[in-house]
Amino acid sequence: MTNGFVWLEPWYSVDDTAICAGLEAQLRIEVSRQHVLHGEAVQLIARRGDTDDALFLLSDGRVAEVHMTWSKCTEPDPRWPATGIFASLDDWARDGMLPLHRELSEIS
Repeated sequence: MTNGFVWLEPWYSVDDTAICAGLEAQLRIEVSRQHVLHGEAVQLIARRGDTDDALFLLSDGRVAEVHMTWSKCTEPDPRWPATGIFASLDDWARDGMLPLHRELSEIS
């Protein structure tokens, strides 16, 4: 799905299956039954290099940008891990990745 997709800093694609499996398992640990991602099938596709954010592909084609907490247990507050869901990778790129890239480019 992400073949040919252009990632802008600080985002980068993740292809290593061990890393993907590890972050997908960590997400399952963190989400409570009340969390928007509870029960969703997720696939890690990218990470943000400067924070604990990860981008997951959902089974229906939506993507979820998640700020991982790295908790060793389920988060009691369903607002955590903080999650933004986008209708598609292209929507996320336009509304999430591109504005962030522009903002960070102006700072440096």
